[in-house]
Amino acid sequence: MPASIAMRVPDNLAEVTPAWLSEALAPRFPGVRIDRVDTVDLIHGACTKIRLAVHGDRPHLPPTMLMKAGFEPHSPAMRKMHVNEYHAYHDLMPTTGLNVPDCLAAVIDDEGKALVILEDLCRRDVRFLSLQEPVGFDLAKAFLSGLAKLHARWWNAPELATRFSWVPGTSEESMAHYFGLLLTPDQFQSYATAPRGAAMPRMLLDPPRIRAAHRAMRAAHETQARVINHGDMHLGNLYVDADGTAGFLDSQPRLGAWSIDVSYFLIAGLDLVDRRRWEAALLDHYLNCLKDHGVAPPSFDDAWAAYRRDVVWGLLIWMLNGSHFQTEANNTAAATRFAMAMVDLDSFGALGV
Repeated sequence: MPASIAMRVPDNLAEVTPAWLSEALAPRFPGVRIDRVDTVDLIHGACTKIRLAVHGDRPHLPPTMLMKAGFEPHSPAMRKMHVNEYHAYHDLMPTTGLNVPDCLAAVIDDEGKALVILEDLCRRDVRFLSLQEPVGFDLAKAFLSGLAKLHARWWNAPELATRFSWVPGTSEESMAHYFGLLLTPDQFQSYATAPRGAAMPRMLLDPPRIRAAHRAMRAAHETQARVINHGDMHLGNLYVDADGTAGFLDSQPRLGAWSIDVSYFLIAGLDLVDRRRWEAALLDHYLNCLKDHGVAPPSFDDAWAAYRRDVVWGLLIWMLNGSHFQTEANNTAAATRFAMAMVDLDSFGALGV
């Protein structure tokens, strides 16, 4: 488990000084003294990603590392997301055996601000995936194998209510940002008339029906096993090591049915035509992987029903995802894939709305 410390989380990049970084890294590198820290790359989005060049006095100190922090104008409204990622790296991922970046520091303060400092994956020559480049069958299988490993680790475990009480669920309250947009007509209309909305069938641009579908999805989850989901399994949060091993980034853990992760990944990650050809076989692969991890999986028919229902989860997210979080090209690509899956799989019909 990466070391966690309670110290003040900076409000901006200027406050990431050598002295502050020395304190943040000290649990991992005892006695470290950072002499200089330089910004190599800076990426703005849902959070601020900063690649830092670090000069210090410890032989095993990496020369570069990646900080994920909340230095954006919208960051104060997204502190829960940063805290969730802090817990993901500090409390969840060390229990799973998944291929994830090494967490060098996890910091949280009493104001509810949090950040993580991760290994620089570019030093491992990994290949980062992209929503603009859907994956093939074998790579999809590899990521589903990882998802099954994650889900099986805490499948219906008693600890979900205690050790992992910090994990948010799938309620409207836990998705307040998206439901706020869904239920505000003027704001919803701005998304409905954006490129992503223009690419969708008109039947899907129906906030009351989407809300009813979400409620029906949650009701159906009451009969399913509870797991900790990765929570944001789109291609932009995934990578492949040089040896072909599937890697997982940027988890936003969610407590709920396994099917929200599986439907989200397959629909966002596959080309539309490939998804139609492969989804049944890939779902069957996931179920077999659960069995390999000692879990009694649902029947294929029950799993297929859950997969159909949970398309609405990804639709809600990508229909209303901010263009300051992802480019409109990415939002349109993903939203269109979910829209067509809603039609192909008759998700409204499966949900009875």
